[in-house]
Amino acid sequence: MTEQSVLDGAALDRLRRLGGDTLVRRLIESFLAHGAERLDALGRGAVLGDAGLVERAAHTLKSSAGYLGATLLQQECALTEAQAHDGTIDHAAAARILAEYQRATTELRRILEETS
Repeated sequence: MTEQSVLDGAALDRLRRLGGDTLVRRLIESFLAHGAERLDALGRGAVLGDAGLVERAAHTLKSSAGYLGATLLQQECALTEAQAHDGTIDHAAAARILAEYQRATTELRRILEETS
């Protein structure tokens, strides 16, 4: 994976070996269907000062991003999760996570089109 890569192709290759394009499509569709909810929860938690909500939303998004190889998104979420766990809310993190989420979803939608 180059430094500018949005997705780690090796992660998607591992999923393909496990369940073929069907599994990859299912996981991408789930990520796209639920990602906005997770982003909303993270932003809401930041606004409300609810570190627990931020932590849970970042954790869930981190896990989903990891499965699909969205490494930069996963890293941003991991940092935000750890900070929230310690009671710190980084209000700028939501914007960084949203930017990485948008980059990842663009690539994931492209992959969906290719596997259809």
